Amino acid sequence: KLFKFRAKLQRASALVFISEFAKKDTHAHFDVPNVPQYVIHNGNTITDISIPADYQPKIQTARPYLFSIGDFSPRKNFISLVEMLMYLPEYDLVLAGSNTSAYADELRYKIEQLGLKDRVFIPGKIDDLEKQYYLQNCEAFVFPSLREGFGIPPIEAMRFGKPVFISNNTSLPEIGGKHSFYWDHYEPRYMAKILEDGLKKYRDEFQFYNKWYIERAQSFNWNSTAKLYLEVYRSLLP
Repeated sequence: KLFKFRAKLQRASALVFISEFAKKDTHAHFDVPNVPQYVIHNGNTITDISIPADYQPKIQTARPYLFSIGDFSPRKNFISLVEMLMYLPEYDLVLAGSNTSAYADELRYKIEQLGLKDRVFIPGKIDDLEKQYYLQNCEAFVFPSLREGFGIPPIEAMRFGKPVFISNNTSLPEIGGKHSFYWDHYEPRYMAKILEDGLKKYRDEFQFYNKWYIERAQSFNWNSTAKLYLEVYRSLLP
């Protein structure tokens, strides 16, 4: 993969990165050719947030819940959320995504070890309507990922005006902006305190945060992104 990527770099007439972090990371590890370079963010995949009034997902929780979604891999760091849940007895946790990996087995073992089987729900891969339901009804979106080139899920949560708690590394601060809430490390008590303090701040200033999140999500727009890509292509035409 590295060999193929290096070859692609050297063939490029222009380079587009999906984040400033991706650009910085590429320059740090590869010999980048002297060609025009651009940073163009991805767009938000959720535009219509309407859900049928009678819709119910297959799995529902008895308590207010935190939500996250992604492939079950070490990079997503879901185990830290399970450990954090020990210090948040009033919440359940819903973790959606492909869950047939060795890391998923490790996660299930941790859930059983901590006695949280009745509070952590793993629905597996979910369709768009299920995802929108969980985003619309969660107390907060939690995303402790160790590495992201961009990070679509936090933007999807913002579209619903939800408070977003994410890792303070790689591209996530660039995507989350100044009013998301950040974890600098993953000690469980510390993570729980950040979440409790952040939720209090969000609730105390609900109108401000709700509006800011929605507007930020809408700023990641595929129409704008497409226009920027078109400008790059046109600049390369003779």
